[in-house]
Amino acid sequence: MVGISRILKAGGRLLFDPKFQDTVTDTIKASKKVSGYKNIHKQIGDAFVKADRATVNTPFWSNMKKSLTSLFPDIKNSWKAAKGIGGKSKAVFGQFAKRMPLLGVLLTLALEVPNIVSAFKDKGLVGGLVETGKSTARLAGATAGFAIGQALIPIPLVGGLIGGFVGDWLVSKVVGKSHSEKKAEAEAEVKSAQEATQTTNPYAQVGSSGTSGINYVQPTMTPQQLLAMQQMLYSGGFGNPMDQDFMAMTSGMNRLNYLC
Repeated sequence: MVGISRILKAGGRLLFDPKFQDTVTDTIKASKKVSGYKNIHKQIGDAFVKADRATVNTPFWSNMKKSLTSLFPDIKNSWKAAKGIGGKSKAVFGQFAKRMPLLGVLLTLALEVPNIVSAFKDKGLVGGLVETGKSTARLAGATAGFAIGQALIPIPLVGGLIGGFVGDWLVSKVVGKSHSEKKAEAEAEVKSAQEATQTTNPYAQVGSSGTSGINYVQPTMTPQQLLAMQQMLYSGGFGNPMDQDFMAMTSGMNRLNYLC
């Protein structure tokens, strides 16, 4: 239980504690300067261990609140301290980039709420909890990828975005597609099947009355032609009715057509 609790806390710090994220990025940058890309996987692992130890006793909710509430004051101070438009712009951009992992997590969480609610509604408590775990795992992967990308790719924010995308993609391959993605694909398959049925089955098309699923067969003869056929059949006109070419009659090609 202690191990599971520590893992959950570490995951929470990864997602919401800017100090944890910054420690990972700064540690990887420092080790990469010394060792380059040699044993980069070990460098990344050591960075997360160091970040965990550095923040194990820090209240990450307080760090998150401080990071968010200090954004605009820090922007104001960095703007005043920097020189020139280029320097001021870079300073402001750096404040946003520093908080980008946390802002991205909060935005993604907001976007994931409808997906999680839909999973609880469609699959019940267990399905909803599973979907919550999947969403959290993808968020953690994206956040970890952002911190690593910032260190490995020396382009502010761009490296983090690339790393975040890769991290989310890798985790999604493990946990699978989200409930919303699966639901959308199922609905698309049903719609495609219905369209295919309507194309190949004339009785599934919309009929002349506008009623979906019913196709009323339209007559190929006028009322006058039908009356003439009836008179011929029952009066014995034009010889034996069985001798007539009924296909020709109905198409209007036989002499029956001239009676109308």
